[in-house]
Amino acid sequence: MTKIVFVSEGLITKQDLEVRGIPQMFDEFKEYGVEYAFTEDLGALNKAGGNMREANLRLEKEGPDWVEHTPQFLESIRDADIIIMHYSGADRRFFEAAQRLKLLCVMRSGVENVDMKAAKEHGVTVCASPGRAAEPVADFAVTLMLALMRRLPRNDMGGKGEWKDSVMGLEGMMKNSTVSLLGFGAIARKVAQRLQGFGCSIITYDPWADPETAKKMNVEIVGTIEELFQRADFLSVHARLTAENHGMINERLLTLMKPTAYLVNTARAGLIDEEALIKALEEHVIAGAGIDVFSDEPLPDGHPFLKLDNIIATPHVAGNGGDFILRSIESPLNEIRHYFKEEPYSYKMN
Repeated sequence: MTKIVFVSEGLITKQDLEVRGIPQMFDEFKEYGVEYAFTEDLGALNKAGGNMREANLRLEKEGPDWVEHTPQFLESIRDADIIIMHYSGADRRFFEAAQRLKLLCVMRSGVENVDMKAAKEHGVTVCASPGRAAEPVADFAVTLMLALMRRLPRNDMGGKGEWKDSVMGLEGMMKNSTVSLLGFGAIARKVAQRLQGFGCSIITYDPWADPETAKKMNVEIVGTIEELFQRADFLSVHARLTAENHGMINERLLTLMKPTAYLVNTARAGLIDEEALIKALEEHVIAGAGIDVFSDEPLPDGHPFLKLDNIIATPHVAGNGGDFILRSIESPLNEIRHYFKEEPYSYKMN
């Protein structure tokens, strides 16, 4: 018998899963002898005083070592062969408790909430779900580009109580623009698909980009990150955050951009040196930015991002769209199919 345990961090409830028929989705594995169970791990949520956003951000920034699991939770995963989790913290105690664990499926694009060293030491395969938010994030990235280019915040008259006269010649067009994609993973490729009809040129910098895929999508791979920034009319960030690339978008790279260029970040806040970006916006080194992710969330009152008039700042909503639970379960189900068929995993992270 193979036991599959769904671990909730408090955001996704048992009722949420039942309403969507997710327990029944595991019936396809009945021929392998499967038992399904649900458990809750509120260790991070309780430690953060019940604030889910704070718990999730802290897991992304610090990893899982600060989480305090209850004995009841650790006992509930002791005989699990496969665990599906979202934002719970999988630390060393987690892996020591899950003595039979072979596969850990994380329902999000990153595995910052997993102690990957402990996973390796315990022989556990960890798979992520990098495509789960790809569609809505790609939509949102393009939305920010269009809104910045057409100066929608400045031209918006709704709720203002008065007519605004238009100013000719200040707004650009996507046609003949160059869109630079920093990273060419699942989301970046979907952004490129959405841009195909606008008549813009699309370039990317990604050392791991597949040349054949890029060629089929009419996307040019450039040799250096400097060239990516220099040529951009729009620079859209789609890289994964690592210790090596933290703060990679710094003052040096920003000063390479055209004064008419826009920066869009729907990926990870840590990829950008925020002080350098604020300076670039204040001094009009670049024309503007569309930012959905921030080092401090929510932004404190009076933060420059809330006062500058050349930024569109949104409250970490790019991944919203459709039913995120149904979107998030697709990858774990696919990885479990690979597990039983002894096939290579799609998104193995270790």
